Amino acid sequence: MRKFFVIGLNVFGRHFAKGLKEYGTAVTGFDLREDRLEEAKEYLVQAVRGDATERQDLAGLPFMEYSGVVVGLGDPATNLLCVMVLKELGAPHIIARASSEDHCRALERMGIFDIVFPDRDAAAKSGKAHAMRNVLDYVPLTGEYVVMNILPPKSFIGRSIRELGIGARFRCQILGIKFSQGNKKWKPDAPEWENMEIAPTADDVVPEDSMLLFLGRRSDLKRIQELD
Repeated sequence: MRKFFVIGLNVFGRHFAKGLKEYGTAVTGFDLREDRLEEAKEYLVQAVRGDATERQDLAGLPFMEYSGVVVGLGDPATNLLCVMVLKELGAPHIIARASSEDHCRALERMGIFDIVFPDRDAAAKSGKAHAMRNVLDYVPLTGEYVVMNILPPKSFIGRSIRELGIGARFRCQILGIKFSQGNKKWKPDAPEWENMEIAPTADDVVPEDSMLLFLGRRSDLKRIQELD
């Protein structure tokens, strides 16, 4: 089992820990505030209380046993100080949160290139998704190829994937059917993968209150987006 160490259990750190746990990763959380450790406890296998800016609080921790150390601290000065100490202690893989372009550059100059900049990344991704009709999320791959969540056109509802002839008509593939609120299979408190039919068969029917996860070229998927 992969193990990650998350420093700073604010909203960012807590949700990072939640995402790791949902995909089978063991998470140790570290924060000075007891209330944050308490709020995140359901996502943690271990909670450690300490000050991320104090070398002595970090020095005895077995970072070499972890696949990665996530620095989720929001204040740039505190964040950079923690990263500096972790590098001195030999942490093998550091993933750092950034809060500004200058913060990103400072992390890069310290040799950190696995950087999460939530405001920039989320805004850019949301802007691109909103620019495309009926698209709720997408991941760019190589060339024109993307993985994209698309609301199914009305003409798809109640029909099987075989009937729709997705591959022949649009030269793309349906990787999954994601159930939304209102669908009888939707579980409000379940992780994303439990609300999804992964690798559906040709006989699976596209239900109401769902999204379709496609793999294909952007130009071909645009044809699906434009259907009624």
